[in-house]
Amino acid sequence: MTDPSGPPPLPPEAVISGTSPGQAKAARWCWPLILFALFPFSWFDRGPRSVEETPVPVPNPSSLAILKMQGQVVIATFGLNPVAAKEALNGLSGLAGDDHAVAALALLECFVQPDSPRIGPLLKRFSEGVPEELFTATAAAVSEGVDEEMREDLREHLGWFADLARAPGLAPPPRAGAIRARSVFVLGAMGLISTLVMVGMMAGGVLLWFHRRRLREGKSVNAFVPNQGPTGVLLESFALYLGIMTGGALLGAYFYPPFSVFSYLAAVAIPLLWPLFRRVEGADFRAAIGFHRGKGWGKEIAAGVVGYLGVLAIASIGIALMLALTFAAGYFQEDGSSILTGSREGSNGGVPAGPEAHPIVGWMYQGSFLTKLACLALAAGFAPFFEEIFFRGALQRYFRGRFRFFASALLTGMIFAALHPQGFFAIPALASLGIGFSLLREWRDSLIAPMVAHAINNGLLLLMLWWVL
Repeated sequence: MTDPSGPPPLPPEAVISGTSPGQAKAARWCWPLILFALFPFSWFDRGPRSVEETPVPVPNPSSLAILKMQGQVVIATFGLNPVAAKEALNGLSGLAGDDHAVAALALLECFVQPDSPRIGPLLKRFSEGVPEELFTATAAAVSEGVDEEMREDLREHLGWFADLARAPGLAPPPRAGAIRARSVFVLGAMGLISTLVMVGMMAGGVLLWFHRRRLREGKSVNAFVPNQGPTGVLLESFALYLGIMTGGALLGAYFYPPFSVFSYLAAVAIPLLWPLFRRVEGADFRAAIGFHRGKGWGKEIAAGVVGYLGVLAIASIGIALMLALTFAAGYFQEDGSSILTGSREGSNGGVPAGPEAHPIVGWMYQGSFLTKLACLALAAGFAPFFEEIFFRGALQRYFRGRFRFFASALLTGMIFAALHPQGFFAIPALASLGIGFSLLREWRDSLIAPMVAHAINNGLLLLMLWWVL
């Protein structure tokens, strides 16, 4: 049994020799650089200011991917409960925020119920800048059907939705049977996944309760020890990580796209080398951020797997807050546009308030096998490894030298969430995930457990998208 009188000693490789006053105090440029990275630049990209500046509409693959998942549910539901399916279709019509979404919803509506009175009004929601071949092919699909050449034109714009277009003479689409069977499979898979997630959340809640009880009874202690390590240098490394990444992304967006790729590499390499420049011993730096094997690779990996259930339990609180925030914003929203989401009202009407899809969703929708494999490696390998080093490793260690656990985890989680591209409404859900990963760092000290839990979370989401899309 662990000695309740104090935290257990760190493993030999995690012992920190001490820091100088200069290493304990961060440079003055850290927080301005972090605030620069957190600045919502997308809110001020309000689109073209004149007709001449209006760009040619391009598809939003992430939006089409979400519509595909929802469309498959509608198709499967229509065979079981037509009334519920029609209500769901009516709700989806409000999601048509661009011309490609309008075309996709028109094809879905025609596939489910060809005589629907909503098809005509949907076609009238095309903007003046809609690509001519997209407008022509969509109008033909719902009025007379399309041949294979026109279907390929639709496929270039809409992907999977082209298979929903009716054949000449308004005959059923060639793959109608396979589409319905696949939709039923997707509906069942999503139901099973939802059930497993709910069970995992409840199991995680029980585990968290037992862990807290053991801590209060003195039968267990967390391995993390605050006030150790070169905390000022850690904040400097974290600020460099955010600043370089954000600066490179802006340069890539407005000047030279390859800057974005170079910035990701520099944003990892420079901050990890920065402590050496500040004369911090490598062993001290690794121990401070939790980059050690803890109680052994096997135990730490197992802790990450089991601990992920606790992360799910904490995430359930954030998801509930996200849904409540989305509902409240939708209730008070009049025109659909919102500075909080960065969306703007266009010719198709506003986009309802809510979290935005991550760009990787679109890459999974339209990418090749190798693209999807690369996305999986990025989301379940690269991102968990380096994000945990800088967020739960460097930033949490810095905050824990100044605050108690919950305040440190909340601040770390909020910064973690704000940097993700899902928008304002996703912050509660993403921040709660970050708090869960912080709890694993507090429990184990080693970063192995939060890295494993982070990789499981991202990997399962990507595999589900691969399966469903």
